[in-house]
Amino acid sequence: MFGYLTAYQQGLGEEDRRIYQGYYCGLCRTLSEQYGRKSALVLAYDPVFLAILYSDLYDGTETVLDRRCLYKGAKVPVVRTESLSFSADINLMLAFHNYSDQVYDSRKKRALRAVHFLEKEYRRTAERHPEKDGMLREYMEALHECERRNSDNPDEAGNLTGAMCREVFLLREDEYAKYLRPMFFYLGKFVYLLDAFSDLPKDRRSGNYNPYMKLDAEPDCSEMVLAHLESVMGACTEAFEKLPLITHRDILRNILYAGVWIGYRKAAEEREEKETQHVL
Repeated sequence: MFGYLTAYQQGLGEEDRRIYQGYYCGLCRTLSEQYGRKSALVLAYDPVFLAILYSDLYDGTETVLDRRCLYKGAKVPVVRTESLSFSADINLMLAFHNYSDQVYDSRKKRALRAVHFLEKEYRRTAERHPEKDGMLREYMEALHECERRNSDNPDEAGNLTGAMCREVFLLREDEYAKYLRPMFFYLGKFVYLLDAFSDLPKDRRSGNYNPYMKLDAEPDCSEMVLAHLESVMGACTEAFEKLPLITHRDILRNILYAGVWIGYRKAAEEREEKETQHVL
């Protein structure tokens, strides 16, 4: 995805910070083991959220060990739990399509190199998750069509992303799916909309598609986007609170109630600063 599903570190206790770091480093190690060490370069925070969520729902046990980082050399906490394998698959699949989308938008050389690097491993992963592969490909086609029409309705592209996440993030069909599906839908929609708001200055300069472009000229753009995002995240957390989470509920709540807003605040502050400079 886009890296917005991260924890608000200051809001976590010492042990929860260690656990959260352990899942991040655990996902890094799992990516390296499943796809080779270079695959850790596409490590993202969003699948860490999935790993913690599914570990709480299904795994029951986790091991936290201090291990030497494969890249920095220092010892770090590393979680080992079954949910990390699925999260690593989703991480790689999302990274491949994210870079493919960048190639579609601008044909950046870095994105082209990443697509070529990930393509072989993506095909292997797609064989294990053929339905998710199909959903991702359909999603990218629908999103590109939305971009070609230059739709100025943020909900249209946001709903496409939400519908993709609703199915791609789902680990299994069981009694929890009725809560997970709406949670993932609104989570995916939120992340897409937040990324669009964050990218407004860049997309304004480049001419790339952005569903908030029409709203960009409004003096209260940030407040209008905030109200939109709050509505979407409210629906997400309503579904989340119905899940019988125990072990890592505090970490997951930290991400959904505090961490996801870090990106909005940064984008809104940068926007306000530039507007102030323009007035002066």
